[in-house]
Amino acid sequence: MKKTTKTILSVTGAIAGAAAAAGGFELWSRSKFGRSGVATAMEGALRATGFRNVVLGQDLGRYDDFIEKSRVANEQEYHIPSWLRLRSLVFDETSHGMKVYHVGTTGKNEHAVLYLHGGGYVSQITPAHWRFVDKLCQETGAEIVVPIYPLAPEHDYDESYTQLTTVYENLCKRYGADAITLMGDSAGGGLALGLAESLPQYNLEQPANLVLISPELDLSMRNPKIRDYFDADPVLAPWGMAQMGDLWADGDEIENFRLSPINGDVSALRNVLLLAGTREIYYPDCAELAQKLITAGVRSDMVIGQGMNHDWPLLPIPEARKARRRIVECVLRKVN
Repeated sequence: MKKTTKTILSVTGAIAGAAAAAGGFELWSRSKFGRSGVATAMEGALRATGFRNVVLGQDLGRYDDFIEKSRVANEQEYHIPSWLRLRSLVFDETSHGMKVYHVGTTGKNEHAVLYLHGGGYVSQITPAHWRFVDKLCQETGAEIVVPIYPLAPEHDYDESYTQLTTVYENLCKRYGADAITLMGDSAGGGLALGLAESLPQYNLEQPANLVLISPELDLSMRNPKIRDYFDADPVLAPWGMAQMGDLWADGDEIENFRLSPINGDVSALRNVLLLAGTREIYYPDCAELAQKLITAGVRSDMVIGQGMNHDWPLLPIPEARKARRRIVECVLRKVN
């Protein structure tokens, strides 16, 4: 995934720059997709990486090779890439055998964010995640806590839940739940929701806010509406995501809300910000979750990214800035 991320950044820099300069392309993109020309160029760059071909299920050898490379990479101790320049202060610690990064500013932190990265439960955090975390820290002044949680195929969800619950409990002792936002993208978004749904059994207070960015909500990928978004999504495919989900479940029933949090009890949640794009296969499940939150009487808001791809708030496109502003507002919202 590191190579894929670098490819996205380099290809996008060239294509997006040219797209932005071409007024005709911009008008066409706005008319056809309701998005910027840069966002359309980004979709092309994402498709050009070829990652979707890995998860289509048409080349099992290629998929198996990807999983094996992920396993080998995950066995190594993680370090932030030396070439990545972040403006925020960063230090790490080891908590119950898990590395945890703390990202902050020189000022006093009045808010905290527990951020769970995506990656299909098999891939490590990427530079795109770190850039997002860095910007979020600078724009909120919050301390961002980023656990390098155990990943499949060598580890499973139960191990990660145990360690992440401890991290959250310790964060509550430092800040109080009213100052905490639990946040995640993609698989990390599903993990964040499942973690929040599991807190009552530990008598832990809910965080003030829950921010879910393109969350993976149902590992079964059984929603029939997903097929309507299959061709538009340049990155994800149901077969591969379900396969990775099975690795994460390690034989347990995927209907379990800690694996497929769309099945969980959302009534205890306090404030939820949900972001999903209309050109990603997770959109139907996100729309279903939005309705479930409304029915349960949970204070919530769904930001629909028109013409946006998976994880668009993390991408270097104009629309990401607007989405990030909504996220910043949520993190800084005063609790009633």
